[in-house]
Amino acid sequence: MLYTFIMWAVIGGILFFIILGRLFRPYRKNEEDRKQSFLYRSCGSVAAGSRRFLLPESFPRFFPNTTRLQVLILAIIIVYLTIFSFVGIVYKTWVTPVKNSDKFNTRTGLGGFSDRVGALAYALTPLTIGLCSRDSILSLLTGIPYQHFNFLHRWTGRIILIQSFIHTIGWTIIEAKLYQPQPKVYNTFIKQTYMIWGIVAQGFITFLFVFSLRPVIRWTGYEFFKKSHLIVAGLYFGACWGHWNKLACWMIASLGILGFELGMRILRLCLIHFGYKDGNKGLGFRPIKSKVEIFKDPSGTIVRLSFTHNHEPWKIGQHFYLTFPALSVWQSHPFTPASTPPTSLIPPTHTYIIRARNGETGKLGALAESATLDKDCHFETPVVMVGPYGTSTISQEATNILAIAGGTGVSFTLPAVTAALADASSPAQNIEMIWIIRHIDNLAWIGPEIVALKAQLDTSTSSSSEDLKGPATHTTHTAKRFRIRIFVTRAPETRTHVYSLPSTSHLTTPAEKDLEVSSASSATSNPTHSHEIQALITPHPNFTITCLDHARPSVDAMLASFMEETVERGRTQVLASGPSALGTDIRSAVGRRNGAARVWRGDERGNVELAWDDRMG
Repeated sequence: MLYTFIMWAVIGGILFFIILGRLFRPYRKNEEDRKQSFLYRSCGSVAAGSRRFLLPESFPRFFPNTTRLQVLILAIIIVYLTIFSFVGIVYKTWVTPVKNSDKFNTRTGLGGFSDRVGALAYALTPLTIGLCSRDSILSLLTGIPYQHFNFLHRWTGRIILIQSFIHTIGWTIIEAKLYQPQPKVYNTFIKQTYMIWGIVAQGFITFLFVFSLRPVIRWTGYEFFKKSHLIVAGLYFGACWGHWNKLACWMIASLGILGFELGMRILRLCLIHFGYKDGNKGLGFRPIKSKVEIFKDPSGTIVRLSFTHNHEPWKIGQHFYLTFPALSVWQSHPFTPASTPPTSLIPPTHTYIIRARNGETGKLGALAESATLDKDCHFETPVVMVGPYGTSTISQEATNILAIAGGTGVSFTLPAVTAALADASSPAQNIEMIWIIRHIDNLAWIGPEIVALKAQLDTSTSSSSEDLKGPATHTTHTAKRFRIRIFVTRAPETRTHVYSLPSTSHLTTPAEKDLEVSSASSATSNPTHSHEIQALITPHPNFTITCLDHARPSVDAMLASFMEETVERGRTQVLASGPSALGTDIRSAVGRRNGAARVWRGDERGNVELAWDDRMG
C-alpha cells in the first residue's frame, strides 16, 4: 500500500507542477524591442526544443501515429513500475518442515513481489480510467485534449494485464509447487471465495485486452467494442473488489470516475435535448431536425449535415458526439463542426462534413442516397447531440496561423481560420489556409464557406509582405494577410464537365489548365454543384488551385514557404487535420522548424506550435 500511495504522490506532484506552469506561464511583452524577459525566453526555448525532438514519430511499426513524447512518457511509466515492483523486497529462501509430514515448504520473496505487482495494478486502474474519460479531469488540469490520452490509456491497460498475469502466475507457483503437500494445498487455495473472484477478474481483463485489438474491433464492430468495454470494465472493478477488498479504495475511485463521466454525459444530453416540443406546450425530449446533402465522387460519398439548435456555444476545436435515431439509438460518433460558434445571443448553427465509410457513417450515406430529396436536393433526418468535448485550439499568442487540411479534415481548420479573420482583437496577422482534396468537385462540400472566405481576401491583403516584417505587436489596425491554396491530388477518371479558366487564373497543373468534374459526381449529386464550382474557382491573386497527378504535396515545402513570409518575430501555430499519413508528415515538418537557440535569441520564428486533430467525420 505504501508504494501505491507513493506512486500517486508522484503523479499528483507532476500535475501540480503542470498547473503551476499554466498559471504562471510568462507572456510576451507588448513592446517593439527584441529583448524579452529571461523567464519568457527560457520557457520558449524549452518548449521549442521539446517539440523539435519529441514531436516527430518514432518506431512507427510498434507505435503508429504516435509522437516521441507519448512513447517517452510510456517508457518512464514502465521504468518506474519496474523499479518499484522490485525494491524493498527481501530476496531470501526459507525451507521449513510441514507439520506431521516429511515434506517442506519453500518460502521466497516471490510472494511479496507478486503482491506488490498486484497492488500496483490496482493503483494504476483509476489512472487508466481517467485517461479515457471524455469529461477528463486530466484535460481540465493540463489543457491537453482528452483524445491525446488514448495512447496511454491503451498501454496502461496492457501494463495492468501483464501485472495481473505476473501476480497470478507468481501465486500459482507458490500455492501449487512451493507449498506442500500437493495437491491438497492448491485445491484448498483455489476454492476460496477471494480466489474465485480473482479468476473472474483475470477473465474480464483478458476480455478487455482481446476485444480492444484493432483486428478484433474490425471483426466485431466499433460499437460492440465500446459498449462491451464499458460494461466489462465495470464488472472487472467489482471482481477486483471481491478478490481483495483491502485494496477496494482503488476500485471505488475507478467506479467514481466512470460514474462521473456517465452522469455528465446524461446531464449534457438533457440540457441540449429536453425542453418544449415543437408545436406542443409540453416538455419532453426533442431530437434535432437536420438537413442532409450528399456529394458523390470516385472516392465515395460525402454527407453535409446542417442544423440550428438553441444551446450554449462551443469553443473552436471542440467536437460533438452525434447519434442518428433513424439508423440506431445505440451508436454515436465524434464529429468536429465545420461552422463557428456565434458571438451573439442567437441559436448556433452546426455544419458537419462527413465521409461515408463503413459502419454508421456508411449507413448514413446509404440513407441519404435512398431518401426522397426536396427541391434543394436535401432531406431531413433527426439527430441527437452530446457535447461539446475537447479544448480550444486557437493560440492567443500566435501571430501566424497555417491551417492544413486533408479531405474532410477541413471541418477542423475552417472554423479556426474564419474565427481568426473575424476577430479584430486576435493577434493573428498572417493567415493561410491549405486544403488538399482528391477531386476539384470536392470544393462544393464547403461552397458557401469558400465564397465567404474569398470575400475576405479582398479586404485582408492590403499589407504588403514588407509591412509584415515589422515587430509582432498585438495591434488591431494592421490589415491581415490571408491566402487560400487548394491542392487537387487526383485527375478525374472521366471527362464530362470541363471548366476552362481565364489565362489570368492562378491554377497550375502539369498537363493542362482545365478543371474537370467526374461523371460520378455529376450523375448523383446536386446538379447545381457544377455551377457552384465554376463560381468557386474564379481567379484571385491570393486564391490558387494546384492540380497534382496522383501525388501528394510536400508538407515541408508548404510550411517552409509559409515561414519565409511570416512576421519576423511572430510565433506560428499550425492547425491540421486529415489522414494519419498527413499527420506523420506535419509532425516531422513542424518539429524541424522549432529551434531552442533561435527562440533564446529572441527570434520566435523558431517557436512553432502544432494542433492536430484526427477526427475527420
